[in-house]
Amino acid sequence: MTAHIVWDWNGTLFDDIDISVAAASAACRTVGGGDITHEAYRRAFTRPVRSFYASLLERPFTDHQWKAIAECYHRTYRNLLDRARLREGVADVLDSLAGAGVTHSLLSMGEHDEVVALLEREGLLSRFLVAEGMARQQRTESKQAVLARHLDAVRERHPDELSIDRVLLIGDTLDDNEAAVAVGASCVLLADGSYDPEKAAAVAVPVAASLSAAAELGLRAISSRPGPG
Repeated sequence: MTAHIVWDWNGTLFDDIDISVAAASAACRTVGGGDITHEAYRRAFTRPVRSFYASLLERPFTDHQWKAIAECYHRTYRNLLDRARLREGVADVLDSLAGAGVTHSLLSMGEHDEVVALLEREGLLSRFLVAEGMARQQRTESKQAVLARHLDAVRERHPDELSIDRVLLIGDTLDDNEAAVAVGASCVLLADGSYDPEKAAAVAVPVAASLSAAAELGLRAISSRPGPG
């Protein structure tokens, strides 16, 4: 059976941390907060995203303020989108792994149409069996729920039997790891991801410095896992 990698998009294949921090700073300012640093963003990031902003602002806020935060973030992010780029070597990594028999899918918590448009712009869409973002009404869900559905969609298009012990998720946040653990998949996080390193160490999630290193580390772990039964 072949191995399968589920790639996260924002912060993983797509290096958008700078514009994400800028958009989050703008969103905080719109309700009386101040600018945030990259370190504060990374250490505070969590889902649901409303809890993330409560942590950044160090106070609760009203539903009306939450609407203003969300609208400001997305407006600012879209305005800055041309400043973000793919991580170096994305296409080469995907093609090299595919040449070794690894299949790929992509699961993002970003809006589906926007994610697909970016994949098409970058010439990457055809490399994934399934590429999914979220419908707007789904974006409050945990990644655990959407990953389980995503894998069902992947199995429908996978050329071989896809067993969960052959699935690796590569991402950049602790909720990526939580989602993988919940469904029984392996996970590797990028070392510069949006999480507190001490929390990552506490749950013993593997980390790697690059996309290729993350894939190598995760696939090595998969190969050493006993098969089902």
